[in-house]
Amino acid sequence: MANTNADTSPDRQYHHLNMSNRFAHSKVQVLRDGRFSLHTNDHSNRLQAYLEKRAKKRPLRGQVRRKTQKKDPIDYKAVLGSYEGLPRINIAIHIVGSRGDVQPFIPIAQVLSKPPYSHRVRICTHPVFKDLVEENGIEFFSIGGDPANLMAYMVKNPGLMPGMESLRAGDVGKRRVEMAQIMDGAWRSCIESGNGLPEDANVVRSRREEDMRLFIADAIIANPPSYAHVHCAEKLSIPLQLIFTMPWSPTQAFPHPLANIEPSNVDPSITNYLSYSMMELLAWQGLGDIITRFRVKTLNLDPISPLWGHLLLSRMKVPFTYLWSQELIPKPKDWGPHINIAGFSFLPLASSYQPPDDLMAFLNAGPPPVYIGFGSIVVDHPAELTRTIFGAIKRTGIRAIVSKGWGGLGDDTPPEGVFMLGNCPHDWLFQHVSCVVHHGGAGTTAIGLAMGKPTVVVPFFGDQPFWGAMVFRAGAGPEPVPFKKMSEETLAQSISLALGPEIQAAAESMGKTIVKEKPGAAEAARFFSEAIDLKRMRCYLSPERVAVWRIKKSNVQLSNVAVSALMAGGHLNFEHIKLIRHIDWYVDEGAEGPSTGVLGAVSETVLNMSMSVADYCRGLSRTLRGDLEKGYKDSFELAHAKDAVHGDAMDLEALHTIPTRIHIQPADTYPHGRLEYIAYRMASKTARKTDKKKRQTWKQKQLDKQAQVFSRSNDMRSTIEHKHGKIHGVAHETLHFAGSMLGASLKAPVTFFYNLANGCHNLPSYAFGDDTVRRRDKITGFGSGVKAATKGYGLNMYDGITGLVTQPYQGAKKGGAAGFGKGVGRAIGGLIFKTLAAQFGLLGYTFKGFEKQVGKRRSRDLKARLIAIRLRQGLMEYENASEDEKALIMDRWNKISRAQQQS
Repeated sequence: MANTNADTSPDRQYHHLNMSNRFAHSKVQVLRDGRFSLHTNDHSNRLQAYLEKRAKKRPLRGQVRRKTQKKDPIDYKAVLGSYEGLPRINIAIHIVGSRGDVQPFIPIAQVLSKPPYSHRVRICTHPVFKDLVEENGIEFFSIGGDPANLMAYMVKNPGLMPGMESLRAGDVGKRRVEMAQIMDGAWRSCIESGNGLPEDANVVRSRREEDMRLFIADAIIANPPSYAHVHCAEKLSIPLQLIFTMPWSPTQAFPHPLANIEPSNVDPSITNYLSYSMMELLAWQGLGDIITRFRVKTLNLDPISPLWGHLLLSRMKVPFTYLWSQELIPKPKDWGPHINIAGFSFLPLASSYQPPDDLMAFLNAGPPPVYIGFGSIVVDHPAELTRTIFGAIKRTGIRAIVSKGWGGLGDDTPPEGVFMLGNCPHDWLFQHVSCVVHHGGAGTTAIGLAMGKPTVVVPFFGDQPFWGAMVFRAGAGPEPVPFKKMSEETLAQSISLALGPEIQAAAESMGKTIVKEKPGAAEAARFFSEAIDLKRMRCYLSPERVAVWRIKKSNVQLSNVAVSALMAGGHLNFEHIKLIRHIDWYVDEGAEGPSTGVLGAVSETVLNMSMSVADYCRGLSRTLRGDLEKGYKDSFELAHAKDAVHGDAMDLEALHTIPTRIHIQPADTYPHGRLEYIAYRMASKTARKTDKKKRQTWKQKQLDKQAQVFSRSNDMRSTIEHKHGKIHGVAHETLHFAGSMLGASLKAPVTFFYNLANGCHNLPSYAFGDDTVRRRDKITGFGSGVKAATKGYGLNMYDGITGLVTQPYQGAKKGGAAGFGKGVGRAIGGLIFKTLAAQFGLLGYTFKGFEKQVGKRRSRDLKARLIAIRLRQGLMEYENASEDEKALIMDRWNKISRAQQQS
């Protein structure tokens, strides 16, 4: 499966990474061809046994239904009657990449937005694809980023490490800034209305129009390179489904698409499996600080070390769906039930396409031509590539259609028998050609094979060599020749081979099989619905709606309409409800061992301090330049701030009259300021009482926000004021820097003991295959931290001591004398490390709980914002609900109340 054509000579190697443990020694060398070379040796049998043992004994970690979802004495099914429908939810689809990455998600979004699902779906991707998304009837949200710049950068730097020219030109810094903006945009796409573009934020709309556009994601679908997906899902406690066009889940069947496996004394299946972890680790090394900043600054979540962050998706068994035909790549045997293959997802464009007259004249003038195009690839020398293509066409004597693409191929006078093509849907065009020559993008490969056309792949970078290898293995095309090695001779030879009878027959056979398969988009939608278990997300009183609230200390989950109806009837107060957490993503497992934990603690402390220094230098530079507005007006913060203090929110003195029970009235007449204050009180857990101090704190926040908006929008300062502003700004930045460095220093011992405790706790499971290791309780504050510390101490000591008897017994029962010996080893190792985990956990988990408790104040504003959006949605949905639905809600509530009284 490796790309044998990749140039692996020493002068092509740019960076390397050596990793050793008791199982194997791995050497990773990053190549300039867009892939990485992996060489593994030693202890392959031991590693094979470890992987098999781990696959069997590792418990399911990751997505866990919320703690309160246990057996309840009330039969809610009896209350709901025979209703078997699914709730309508809001889905945010995050996509980073080219048109070929975006296009397969459009038919999936279309299926999910129509019956029987009828969800509200928005595709969140780069602004250049706005028209493509909206013209297919799907809501769009811009997350920023320019795929054309990205493609140009990747062609210029096809390896995982950039060249010196790009470093000198600042290209790397620009791409990192762009990735940070994309992550922030992905989060905004989960909680903001509109389409994320500046011009949309400036449109003046009525209150009712704004409320109708409100959006909070109830589930996320994403392709893995968007990277913000799991962090956004963790923050919102919502389901996540990853969908991709190339393999991203570890398997022994084939290597990661970006891996070039070197020959070694290790079983190839082992190296294949390791290649996925190596790829993720390399990616996290490059993006780790950006992800950390995103989690800490934007989402108010704990940082995650790249040392175990790169294992998040596989550890948590995040549901995956892959969009390719099993005829091309069958599902590997070591992929679990949470991984599915749906088939190719095609966006039908042929029916609405009207070909130009000159194209039809060319097609009718002779035998079917060969298609040659490289899609969204941007090359440095398009004229040279054009000459190569024209030369190959002349050598083979064929007719050809050459796509101009993003690279700008072609000239004003193409040779005879060549047609230069602009934008044209492949599902129409490929019906009229004899063979397709392209870069190996997943989407173009899919449609070419589905049409039964021989396929010549000229890979440039990334996963393209992988798809070329898959096509070659299936017999539907010749062996791929990388773009760097392509010449007139090689391209002409590949086309001639593709037009041969053997490859033509194999391609036609594959095309007929793919056509008979179920549509990939429909299968992907089905897998998504099954994976997130929509029935568990239903409101207990209005099951056609998704639950967004939960009554405290109960299992009763309610929709916006149900809460509004119960409050209108006097059955609920704000003090009784909280935002629901449909799924708790358990990302707190931590290090696999104590040494990794210590290394992670040191690297996290260094990173925190480095971020503080970088923020200080950036802020100081901005202040000294007098560029006080930079980075502010370019974001959407100003628009949000203006909206927050608009109209009714200005009347702050009236807030003391707000009762704990909402007064139901038309949504467009309810004061925003009152809803925001109610949300702030709920986020502060003070909804029960009228807290003058809390009210004054919130009022001051609003006044400060108003002052910032008006001062920044007017931007009128005298020279003296400007000078004073610089002095004040420097002092402020310095004071903030000192505070952040002090905070990083105080967090260092917390991080050290916390990571060390996790490492000691996890080691018996990872190293010895000990299946008695328990999942540690989630730490959300000081109380839960103390509970986790004391409970962990008792259970670890108990398991360590009793393991001296149970582990040898279980080993002997399963494996005789040899199993008994292994059990003794597990028992001794478990006693040592479980005792250490108990000791370090007393400090680490208690300290962590205290840190979480202090950090709650920092996340209060974000939580209040989410609550306020839900309250506004509730008023609007209640207003639009029918009287029959409201009456049915009250009837079901009365049944539940009677059942609670009887239980």
